[in-house]
Amino acid sequence: MAKYLLLFLILAIGALFYPFRDLYVREDPFSSEYTLVGQGYWTKEACHAAAKAQEAKDYRCRERTMFAGMLGTSANYNQADEGYAD
Repeated sequence: MAKYLLLFLILAIGALFYPFRDLYVREDPFSSEYTLVGQGYWTKEACHAAAKAQEAKDYRCRERTMFAGMLGTSANYNQADEGYAD
């Protein structure tokens, strides 16, 4: 039983810190904003291949981890509600 628990903990920690990639493409050449078009690529090569398949000229493959996503979500909960009136 302890072996299974240890294996589960190793896999869970590995999944928390494994860098997934998201593909952002700039669709308007006069804008500085990039649009998310794909996410969850396991490797940098897979992200670049997806950009080439879409014939994207200007794109970025940004790394993210599940751990950073959880920290970002918790930071959103700590922000004050702007629509709240006293």
